Amino acid sequence: MSKSQRAWGGLGRIVIGLLVATLVGCGGGGGGGAAAPTPTPTPTPTPTPTAVGFGNAQALWIDASTIAWPGASSNYQYLLYASAAANIAVFSNGTVTGADTSLTLGAPAALSATLAARYPQLGGNIGLALPASAAAQIQTLLGDQLVLVEVSNGQVLRATQLQTQGAIDAVYAAAASTQALGVTFAADETPTFRLWAPTARNVALVVNGNAYAMTRDAASGVWSYTGLSAWTNSALYSYQVQVYARTDGAAVKTYTVTDPYAVTLNANAYHGPAQQAMVADLASPALKPAGWNPALRPPAPAPTDIVLYELHVRDFSDNDPTVNPAHAGKFLAFTDLGSNGMQHLQQLAAAGVTHVHLMPVFDITSVDEGGCVTPAITNSDPVGTGPETTLAADANTDCYNWGYDPHHYGAPAGFYSSDANNPVARVQEFRSLVQSLHGIGLSVVMDVVYNHTAGNFLDQIVPGYYYRLDANGNITTTSCCQDTATEYAMMEKLMTDTLVTWSTQYAVDGFRFDTMENIPLAVMQRAQAAVAAAIAPRQSYWYGEGWINNENFVQADQAHLAGTGIGSFNDRIRDAVRGGGPFDSGNALIANQGFVNGECWGSNLGTACTAAQRGALDAAQTLIRVSMAGGLQNYTLGGVAASAIPYNGAGAGYTASPQELINYVGSHDGQTLYDISQYKHPASTSSADRARAQVVALGTVLMAQGIPFIHAGDELLRSKAFDQDSYNSGDWFNRIDWSGQTNYIATMGLPPAPENSANWPVMTPLLQQPNIAPTPADIAASYGAVLDLLKVRRSSTMFRLPSAAQINACVSFPDAAAQQDGLIVMRIGAAGVSCGDDAYKNIVVLVNANSAAQGYAVAALAGHAFMLHPVQAAGSDPVVKGASYVAASGTFNVPARTVAVFVEP
Repeated sequence: MSKSQRAWGGLGRIVIGLLVATLVGCGGGGGGGAAAPTPTPTPTPTPTPTAVGFGNAQALWIDASTIAWPGASSNYQYLLYASAAANIAVFSNGTVTGADTSLTLGAPAALSATLAARYPQLGGNIGLALPASAAAQIQTLLGDQLVLVEVSNGQVLRATQLQTQGAIDAVYAAAASTQALGVTFAADETPTFRLWAPTARNVALVVNGNAYAMTRDAASGVWSYTGLSAWTNSALYSYQVQVYARTDGAAVKTYTVTDPYAVTLNANAYHGPAQQAMVADLASPALKPAGWNPALRPPAPAPTDIVLYELHVRDFSDNDPTVNPAHAGKFLAFTDLGSNGMQHLQQLAAAGVTHVHLMPVFDITSVDEGGCVTPAITNSDPVGTGPETTLAADANTDCYNWGYDPHHYGAPAGFYSSDANNPVARVQEFRSLVQSLHGIGLSVVMDVVYNHTAGNFLDQIVPGYYYRLDANGNITTTSCCQDTATEYAMMEKLMTDTLVTWSTQYAVDGFRFDTMENIPLAVMQRAQAAVAAAIAPRQSYWYGEGWINNENFVQADQAHLAGTGIGSFNDRIRDAVRGGGPFDSGNALIANQGFVNGECWGSNLGTACTAAQRGALDAAQTLIRVSMAGGLQNYTLGGVAASAIPYNGAGAGYTASPQELINYVGSHDGQTLYDISQYKHPASTSSADRARAQVVALGTVLMAQGIPFIHAGDELLRSKAFDQDSYNSGDWFNRIDWSGQTNYIATMGLPPAPENSANWPVMTPLLQQPNIAPTPADIAASYGAVLDLLKVRRSSTMFRLPSAAQINACVSFPDAAAQQDGLIVMRIGAAGVSCGDDAYKNIVVLVNANSAAQGYAVAALAGHAFMLHPVQAAGSDPVVKGASYVAASGTFNVPARTVAVFVEP
């Protein structure tokens, strides 16, 4: 039965249960005489039936013929009801009203091996088979209100609605997954619109205010319409979708929606006209900036040659007085090649940074593109509350957000364009950004957020499909917001297709995945293969957060990424270097010192190092060594495989290749590297030494095997005034001074209360310390030393070995068996073994975080001819030039708070 032929009346009322007849017996005489009258029995009152609720959706329709309901029992009967008008009511006595259709399901049975593997959370004999007759009705049923009832002796025990994602995939995915969704164009620019809405009753295309009925393809559930070439690159469009919505009042609704495949839109003005997509052909010259040629970009480096630099578009230029004022905070700021920011990026590129990681640049919901404002804030004393109070008043109306609240995955953000209401501008100008970065030798990584959306707007197109559901059918929020269900075919397709678009149409060189662990590993691998095929022979590097949690599939997390080539952020080196963990608060922020800020060697509490603290430091230094060896599972340290060295219930080593490890000590999340260390440094630490500690932390990452990641501004001692979550803290707390005169820590005031007020008592006395604010000389020294370390890394592939085999053969830690506080000694090189480009016979890297100079004798390297690396010998840091090597004993001496690199020609 087609959608247009469905009967809207139907059965009207279905009664389940037994009709009970009352049998009345007539007594006879017992012999002689008249029979005594039989007393009339008092009738037993019939219980008043009560309504049975079914607001949840605990049953899962998991393929075309199977429904699984946890708790199902062979003692009961199961009936499925459907209603086109969504009028079902269920009563305790077995009465069900408002249904058009009822189906009796088979007795509970074990799921097939395939289904049991797909749904590991479902166990036991809970599979209920639909009758064969359901096959002809399945498309209609999937668009109806569905209620499953459990009955015993005519009484309803429970009732539930259904989660239908598995059945929708079984019915539609094979045909739908090959469709070109969104808008495609014929040679004459005639557009064809395709929207996947398989459960919708009707879909209309609305172009420039006029509605056009779309045609449904039964096999795929795709609705389509071919329009006019005159619409291309000018008309705005949306869709009207009539659909049953279980999670929105359990009613049939008509929604006006934008295309999830939109490539550009007008402004998302909160108080103006509804946002619409443009009928835009990305291949058209009208959407390309002058000189656009995706082929003109830096050669793709080997993965382990990559150095990542994380940058927010607005942070980059909103505070830079040298950019064109019309470009401040916008994509076009990256085209101002003479600005302080672009000059800084060119210097980083010349030193060895290869990729700029752009925080989200796709269309989001949290910034009002039609009317956002930037509050006026003036300098504060270090602990003033004026700035944060002003920000609080404008937090939801200003022009700032990190952008982890996606709306349209395939469209650039409008608030970064010169005219948010001009759909062409955002496309041209983001392409200009990419073109400009490519022009100075930097590749571009996009930060993508396929793990959630802000709100559940995709439910207005295919209700109950695009989002991950819990046992009651509610959308989960593990990632922070409404979790998308990339384990289902068409959410996977939306992710894959938009990744291909960014890669092919915008020349994006790689992707960073937010909470990647919420995406199935197989989905990541298929998407990666699709992008690789689309851009061959170029490569696209992929990485993301791979924290371990517990989803119902094999996740793209640290536990499963080995061997995939996909990188994940390394929390081992992060926490060991910084101290503590990302969820510390209160006094723990001070007490939990790390490698670079005093654990054991410089107590900030004035106490001697305890045995427990020394054990913690030794363990932290072990984690650093494993990380500097690429985090390899099979790397051995002291005869123990790195995978067997404990770390929070897992192994210290978890990669199969160094390209799978992102070493970092700071990112947009949490306090900046500089800020977190200010909690932990002894109070007497000078501003110059605080700056040197920053370089040691960054140097640990830059000298490690694997892929280094730098948070923008960390090389300039960037501060956010201790803000631990600056996603909505405005331009004020997210500023960077590319001129290197200040990091603003002494003039920002206390960070915004919502995320930070609990820690104000701890940070207040620290912010008032005069030596917490670096001088311009401190910032310059830090920046110069980091540039030198980047150049050292770039100088030889020995610092960035490409394989586990080479790292295992070439990288060792002479100090592992006899540790010294705050010191790591790494050797790269081995007799008779080829190590990278073999630029040197041996390299020895000493990372001395300690406030005192240290020496370490390596007897096996006595009598050699080591020298300070030429870059450092001629570099900007006068302190490292005091490092020395004593050939007679093989002793390497390194000044306090210094990373020194020795090479043997």
